[in-house]
Amino acid sequence: MAAILIVEDDLTFATMLKTWLGKQGFQISTAGDLSKAHKLLEHQSYDLILSDLRLPEGDGLSLLDWMQKHGLVVPLIVMTSYADVQNAVNAMKQGACDYIAKPVQPAMLLEKIEDALSASSPTLSKGFCKRLISDKANPSPYNSRRRSFHISSDVN
Repeated sequence: MAAILIVEDDLTFATMLKTWLGKQGFQISTAGDLSKAHKLLEHQSYDLILSDLRLPEGDGLSLLDWMQKHGLVVPLIVMTSYADVQNAVNAMKQGACDYIAKPVQPAMLLEKIEDALSASSPTLSKGFCKRLISDKANPSPYNSRRRSFHISSDVN
């Protein structure tokens, strides 16, 4: 059973995710802010982190930075209500494995979680997130199961 840390300041949304993902067979912990997330990450191992982009003490990207400084290599999916191309580009450049807009569609979130977990096991290298994103941005025509995540530079 994979252990997931949810970093989300919206208690209702965090509780809903925790309940739903728990029913999907995941072991879930939650943190409402960066301080609690740091403490949990210092004392427990996680297979995946789902983090809100905007948090009271900073953002999900500062969590990525903190993790890199502490040598923690855990796939992180950024969730936000503020979905735009620039946020997605910044999250990916800083090492996020994926990006999902709220309101979250359960099937899409589960797919992204499974993709991140399968890409990270059995071993996790620092560059795996970039490879996962690269594969998604440039899907092979020979692999019909692979799903794509495209970031368009055509912004009006």
